[in-house]
Order: sequence, then structure tokens, then C-alpha cells
Amino acid sequence: MDGDAFEGPEPYPLRRAAALAVGFLALVAWALAAGPAQAASANGPCALATTGARHSEGLSAWDAAYPRPLGEVNAAMFFLSFPDHTPDVGTGVLAADHFPATTEFFDRASYGRFRLRPRITRRWYRMPRPSTAYGIARAWSPADRTRYIRDALALVGRGDDLRGVPVVYLVADPDAPGVDSDATKVVSFDQPLRAGGTSLKSVVTVFEHHPPDPNVLAHETNHVFDLPDLYRQPPTAPGGGSAGDAAADSWDAQVGDWDLMGSQFGLAPDLFAWHRWKYGWIDRSQVACVDHPGTRTTRTLTPVETAGGTKLVVVRTSATSALAVEARAQRGNDVTACREGVLLYEVRSDVDTGEGPIRVLDGHPRTGACYGASVRPQLADAPLGAGESYAYRFGPSAHETVDVRVDARTAAGDWRVTVVEP
Repeated sequence: MDGDAFEGPEPYPLRRAAALAVGFLALVAWALAAGPAQAASANGPCALATTGARHSEGLSAWDAAYPRPLGEVNAAMFFLSFPDHTPDVGTGVLAADHFPATTEFFDRASYGRFRLRPRITRRWYRMPRPSTAYGIARAWSPADRTRYIRDALALVGRGDDLRGVPVVYLVADPDAPGVDSDATKVVSFDQPLRAGGTSLKSVVTVFEHHPPDPNVLAHETNHVFDLPDLYRQPPTAPGGGSAGDAAADSWDAQVGDWDLMGSQFGLAPDLFAWHRWKYGWIDRSQVACVDHPGTRTTRTLTPVETAGGTKLVVVRTSATSALAVEARAQRGNDVTACREGVLLYEVRSDVDTGEGPIRVLDGHPRTGACYGASVRPQLADAPLGAGESYAYRFGPSAHETVDVRVDARTAAGDWRVTVVEP
């Protein structure tokens, strides 16, 4: 079992509270990558190549080690109790904390192209050791985590057929004395573990309190499908813990409210168009690629929350980085979004999960919005409105510039955008 291969949301309460410069060699690599080799990619020359970064944001090919969220994907949910506590909440109540909400999130986000089909076993599986014996914590030791998962899979695998079920949720009694809600995460294995007649490559360990944090299961499920954490983990202070309030605030400094993989508390948690492209929920024809200097591109962007139309304008800025432009609206999964408009962000395919592979660009750096509700008010008003523009600088000493101008908003709620690469 891989001791480092796990992902989860930022710690609670930190979860709640809480330029690009490309060098000469990178520019050379970009020039090479933008040539015939990249042009042969199924997703076109603006699709960044997948790198060795964990959960790379590259789009060159789907990693067969992960199930892909297209069509129907089966999942199974099991409930674990412990000898040192009698559950206070029934399995039906805990199941309702997550379903059908998680399935509905994916239905909306995928435009109906993906459906998660959960099979929920509404009984308690009694673990052989007390909850306090497993050392459950966010910084979970590999030995304790291995013991917990092996014990759990030995129980659920005895009478349950897991063949054709790539997504498994292990939900612990939330009120057991040894349970820590910060330990909710995906755990991946170096070598698949056998259970229920199949080999499992990962499981989702759920320790959420009741009721749980919003969208937590959708966040973790996206890790099973190879999406990274978009927050940037703050430095650790001497002796452990986060290095002060400024560090705690940095958890949400990369993307703020604008993607579930940054914070499940976000006001606009729907997935970026880049992630929809990776999943296959939008196709190449819905992505406008700007890949030649001297290009002026005008497109009408339909909001990512609605089906159809052009969803994304991409400008490659190096072999491993790109500028992405999309439209966001107060609809669907983003009904509580603080602002509507055209959102810009930079994508890096060579940055690991939890290290900030995506950074939202603030279209209004001198103001904020939705204080008291937003996880990052400084970015809550990041989208550009009609008549506004943004000069994105990159390259050696940030001397290269891409200009993005929002020409107008249509009567239908779409956005006409012009992107100029001088």
C-alpha cells in the first residue's frame, strides 16, 4: 500500500477558514511541443501532455489505472462500526447524507454523460478492533491505515460481490471515539487488494460527521477518477501544524470557490471546463485552441453549467502550461456562485496534487465579494464582465502577453470573448 498515495479535503476547521514565469528552456520545450508531435494528439495542440506529476492535469491520454467517468460507473457503500461504540445514527440516515446528492452533482456536471450508480448495503459491519486502535487521523500512519483497510475489506468482501465496482466507500461510525473527520480521503494501493471477488486499486475512507461537509463525497470520488486537489497545502510549522493564520488562509488562495477540487465549501463548486475536457464530458469541437503568435480569436462561450456550445478557449504558454478561459453562471451546481462572468485560470500539468496545479486569475484584484460566505472573498469576484479585459503575462521576465477581452453578454446569457496572442 502506498503510504503517500492519498488525497482529501483540507482539515476542518482550516477547510472552512481557509506568476507563472516560464524560462527560456520551457519556451524551447513549448516550441517543440507545439509542433507535429502535439498536433497528432487526439485533443489537439492545446491539450497539455500528461507528466509524471501525481494526478497530472495533462490531457494527452487517459491513464488506464483509473476508471473513467463516462456512461455508467458502479459504486458500493459499506458502513463500519466498532466494538467501543454503538452507532447513534442509522445507516439509512448516513447514506442519505451522500446520495442522491452525489449522483445528482455528477449528472449536472457531465451534461448526463456520466452516471454514478451506488449500491448501498444498509447494515453495520463490525470491525474487529476498537476505533481507537487504528490511529485514525489526517496524518495517518501507513501501518495504521493498512490495518484499518485490510480489516474493513476482509469484512465486506466475505459476502459482497465487488466485481465491476471500481468505486468503494467505507463509511465509519462518525461518533466512535477514535474517528477523525479530517481523515476522509482516497487511499490508493501499490498493489491491488483482493476483496469481493475482484482487485481494488483504491478505496474512499469516509469519516465525516453527521451531517457531513457539503460535496465531500463528490470531491473524493473525483480523486478516484484522477483529478488533483487544487488547494495548495500551507507550510508546516515547527513541531507540526500549519504555520499561522496566513498559512491557513493559503489553502484556498489558488482557486477559491471556483472548483470542487479546491474546496467543497465553495459557492461555485462545479468543475472547471478543463476537467470536463479531461473526462470527455466536452469534446475537442467545444474547445477553441489559440496556438500561434499573432492570432486573434473571437468565440461565444456558453456557461460551463449548461450543455452545448463552445466551453473553453485555451492558449498554450509552454510545454506544461496553458491559459484557460471559460464562462460561469449562477445555475446548476453553481446556483450559489457569488458572481457570473468570464473566468481565467492557468493550468500546469507538471505540478502535483495539493501543490496548486491550477491558479485562478483575479479579474478584480483590488476588490472582493461575498465576505462571510466565500472561502476566498478576494477571488469571489474574479470573473470579468462585459467590456472588461485582462492582460496575462508569461514567459521570461513575464514579457509575453495574452490579452483577453469580454466583448459582450448575449441575451441568452452567453459571453462573446476575444483573445489576442501578439
